[in-house]
Amino acid sequence: MKVITPLICIILLFSCGNNSNKNDLGLSSFIKPMYSYQESSLNCNLADNETLNSIERFIPQFVDSFSDSAKDKEELFFLFPVSQDGKDTQAFKILFKHQDQTSIDNLILNLTKLSFDKIANCEDSRNQRSSLRLNTNPINGSPVIAEILECKYLDGFNYATMKLILEQFTDALIKNNFPIDIFYSENNDSSDSFQWTNIFLSIDSRRAFVESWQQLEISKEIQSLLLEQSICESSNTFRQYKVL
Repeated sequence: MKVITPLICIILLFSCGNNSNKNDLGLSSFIKPMYSYQESSLNCNLADNETLNSIERFIPQFVDSFSDSAKDKEELFFLFPVSQDGKDTQAFKILFKHQDQTSIDNLILNLTKLSFDKIANCEDSRNQRSSLRLNTNPINGSPVIAEILECKYLDGFNYATMKLILEQFTDALIKNNFPIDIFYSENNDSSDSFQWTNIFLSIDSRRAFVESWQQLEISKEIQSLLLEQSICESSNTFRQYKVL
């Protein structure tokens, strides 16, 4: 089991547990998230003898091609891991926010048309999720820092058992005026796992948030409650660039 990072304590609020009996959990299963969009991601690695400069040169060409067929409200991002040692990485992600399957098919078609496979190798499998934004003050800048956590519900728990706590959590964000954007996503193939994404303006902004949040009494409660309902792997941090 991977180590749970300190920042995970902020998501524990929505995994708040209670003493509900099994009948309550059964009824609560009818409560579903009100998703606002679909998102798909591709995990990629640079091809041999290619560098991040190759991706930088490719993006404008791709945007020109894809923009002609892209639908309204679609958003496309490139995510590059934040390296602790400052070295360039070979791995990166492509994140696409869209409304339907035809959109992701169009994305793949445009990547293929421009021979993206000569620059990078991407997994054939597409990680598809349904997503919603938890807060009301989005961070729209680029680049930003994206911190992603992969989580799994423990037996008997799901989105319905934490919905009210999610609302309390967003209230706490508003009350303390924290500069953070948060997304909750569930895998389309499995409702027992979910992804939690924190968006910050910068690494320094993330650090300041963690320090401020851990000083609040409620953060201790949240950490305990998360462990009652779910478990998360260590977070992965990326520098996220919006290209569309």
